[in-house]
Amino acid sequence: MFETGNTTTSQMSQGELALRFLSRTRGELDQMRACLPDTKLPIEPLAMAHLERMAAKTSSAAEAFGFPEIAVIAGAIELLSQAGSRRSSIRERLELSTRLSAQLSALEVHLEFELAELESTMIGADADERQSSFSFARR
Repeated sequence: MFETGNTTTSQMSQGELALRFLSRTRGELDQMRACLPDTKLPIEPLAMAHLERMAAKTSSAAEAFGFPEIAVIAGAIELLSQAGSRRSSIRERLELSTRLSAQLSALEVHLEFELAELESTMIGADADERQSSFSFARR
């Protein structure tokens, strides 16, 4: 896997920045899942607010990096969290937890797909670059 610890973004390619975003979002997905309670407990209002903020950040960044599916799913998580803050019954909050869990699972699937696609593209580009350098050196 590629290194994503470099914090100097001005010298990073678009692909490297996108990879960094996807890798960071994978870690944030764990934080979002931690907001959801055990399956037998309703989600708490503070957890919904935190989940809403994280999903909004993910949605806007995904759109900027050209990942519309991730943006839409994160947007749905944000909207569910907003709507959930107005739900007071335990049953409604239990149902909300189930729906949020399903959306987080969908987000995970799309994140993993995009990461695999981007990594394979970057590996292929590196191989092409090495091949053209080798061909040029042989001339």
